[in-house]
Amino acid sequence: MTTKPKYTLETRAGDCREHGRFPDNLVQQFGADPVWLGCPRCHFDARHSQDLDQRSKAAGIQRDRLLNECLLDAGIPERFTGCTLSNWSAEAPAQVQALAACSGFVEAFEENFGAGRSAMLLGTVGTGKTHLGTAMLQAVIRQHAHAGLRGLYATAGSIIRDVKATFGNRGRTEADIYADLIRPDLLVIDEVGVQHGTDFERQVLFEVINGRYEKLFKPTIVVSNLGVTELRQCLGDRAVDRLRDKSGIVVVFRWASARGAV
Repeated sequence: MTTKPKYTLETRAGDCREHGRFPDNLVQQFGADPVWLGCPRCHFDARHSQDLDQRSKAAGIQRDRLLNECLLDAGIPERFTGCTLSNWSAEAPAQVQALAACSGFVEAFEENFGAGRSAMLLGTVGTGKTHLGTAMLQAVIRQHAHAGLRGLYATAGSIIRDVKATFGNRGRTEADIYADLIRPDLLVIDEVGVQHGTDFERQVLFEVINGRYEKLFKPTIVVSNLGVTELRQCLGDRAVDRLRDKSGIVVVFRWASARGAV
């Protein structure tokens, strides 16, 4: 029995000259149009071929498919799938400095991961923080997915809603939610500070940040419209101190919003 690949959108009957009829799957692609995978037995044979060129080409296709799954698993919103470090607009000196800091975090990710070094992207609305946050996540996945690294994007609001949804629910538990957020090697938490600032919300976000801190210091990237002082009020000193541990970086965005510019 053939298992459908992840993110299959449609299945149709295919006809292979070598292997006959087969189920052909249309699979979602990260930031691109879906593709038909073709005959799975042909792909299997190519990966085990005695021809080195054919085997190498098939191995490359297999790596691309795995990377595609890892990028889709990361949950980066469609609006930001095209955001990269190279297409972020850096004109003013402060923007160049911010891009350099974020790029440096990615380039040194093995060291940052080993140290459990996190990052905070803080500043005013519309300054490109989410672009850079998702670009960092995407770049890290592209560079390290082959080694088994997994990443995840989530908003603070979605985390809080998911925890609340477990109350009185016999399905997923609160512990399941935290486990799913602690498991990824890199987590981006966006929109921190747009909540009501209740003790419950503060405790939920602390559980995530602290859980990752205790789990071999897994790096977390926090994206917020707040400054460091306001972020301490929002998350609490303990959470921010964990993000700052091991010289966690703080990138400040202090220029005018690019949204609605004429």
